[in-house]
Amino acid sequence: MKQRYIVVEKRKSVWILLGALVYTAVILLGLRNMVVSLVSVSDKELPIYSVQRDEPLIALTFNCAWDENDIPQLLELLEREDVAATFFLVGQWIEEYPDSVRQITEAGHEIGNHSYSHVDFVGAGEEEIRQQMEKTDALIRQLIGVAPKLARVPSGSYDSRVIRLLRQEGYEVIQWDVDSVDWKKPPAEEIVKKVVGKAQNGSIVLFHSGAATTMEALPDVIAGLREKGFAFTTVGNLLLEGETVIDHTGRQMPAEKKADPEKE
Repeated sequence: MKQRYIVVEKRKSVWILLGALVYTAVILLGLRNMVVSLVSVSDKELPIYSVQRDEPLIALTFNCAWDENDIPQLLELLEREDVAATFFLVGQWIEEYPDSVRQITEAGHEIGNHSYSHVDFVGAGEEEIRQQMEKTDALIRQLIGVAPKLARVPSGSYDSRVIRLLRQEGYEVIQWDVDSVDWKKPPAEEIVKKVVGKAQNGSIVLFHSGAATTMEALPDVIAGLREKGFAFTTVGNLLLEGETVIDHTGRQMPAEKKADPEKE
């Protein structure tokens, strides 16, 4: 009986030891995941949504991915209002409407890369993303002589991997902080109210060529923004020079200068 008792006790000790080891492993794994999570948050890459500006500057941007029917009317309006804008072009759109690309450039507007076929970059491999950008760059270079340095991800869809890759390829990635939502075809007055109401110094506004009510809304958008004191510029001219940082909202701002200990 005593020998059987000793065997049972040994078995209990083994199970207790195994349980302790499993518990420890779970705790350590949880701590590891927590560390990984914290690193991921601190290492998050964001595009530029807006720019910290003391001056009341604002940038109008147009994504071109559908048709070109309103391009002549749009360029005429921008010229009449003396507004320079930034156009983000999809490669397939460029292939179909090369004359429009030339007209946009000749009118003095800025060109950005909006991928070749508007695929979701989050679900794409790195080589596919590079090919999407390089193919569009080549098309733009062939038409206007230079490749763009600004990029906008398709559908505004990105993660840190995508933004990091595009920056490694030499692009500054541009999002927006004011969305006209013109792709939903809202009434023109809703677009005007939304854009004029949300705009701030350094805002980047999103429009689309080929959207049903954009051209109807734009004259009042421009007038309303001017009434609030805003002046218009391209994204490239809106961006800050020198050392900058991007805060958690995607706002580009000057980097804080570290104090020099020798001068203190």
